[in-house]
Order: sequence, then structure tokens, then C-alpha cells
Amino acid sequence: MAKKSDKAAELSKKELKKAEEKAKKRARKAAEKAKELAKAEKAKAKKAARKAAKKAKELAKKAKKAAKAEKADKHADTPTEKPQAAEPVVETPAEVPITLGSPTPDWSVVALRVRAREVGLQGYSRMTKAQLLEKLG
Repeated sequence: MAKKSDKAAELSKKELKKAEEKAKKRARKAAEKAKELAKAEKAKAKKAARKAAKKAKELAKKAKKAAKAEKADKHADTPTEKPQAAEPVVETPAEVPITLGSPTPDWSVVALRVRAREVGLQGYSRMTKAQLLEKLG
């Protein structure tokens, strides 16, 4: 009987070893599968991140384009022509009586031009003081 119990113990040791090997094998397979799933999830997350970044870039581009168009519209409302300068107002000096007497070298160019306008002289705005004195004198 001792032999039967030894055989039974030996068989149970072998079965135990086989069961341990099977369990280890299943555990390795499960770990590999988990690793693959994690890898797949990581790839999905990367892909989603790239897609989100691409979409953000496109939206930024559209926003920039819209801002540029808005700026152009704003400038379209304003006139593009430069305002023309108004004719300079020529004031007559109060101390020089324009209507009295003939012009003298003491008169300013402004006073001489006012007198030339009163007389009806043409081209007085381009004349020098000496030319004005000569024409008016």
C-alpha cells in the first residue's frame, strides 16, 4: 500500500506541476493581451490628439483669415483718397494799409500777394517779392 500512496503522491505532484505550467501560460497570455490592448489604446489616443491638433490649427487659420478680412472691411469703409489740402488763408497784415499808396519794399510778400489779387494780377502766387514789387509798382 505504501507503493500505491507513493504513486498517488507522485501523480499528484505531476498534475500539480502541469496545472502550475498551465496557469503560468494563461497568465503570460493574459499579460501579453493586456499589453497589446494598452498599446492599441495608446495608438488611439495619439491619433485622437493629432486629429484635435490638426483641427485646432485649421480653426486658428480660419480665425486669422476672418480677422484679416474684418480688418480689410474696416479699411474699406474709410476713404482711400487723401483729403486735399485747403487753400492757405492769406491774411493781410493789420499794420500795412493795402489800399493806400503803392507797395514799398517794407511790405511783406503776403501783403504784396493780397494787393496783386485785388488788382487782378495773374500768377502772383509764384512770383518773388522783387517780381511782385516790380509788377505792382
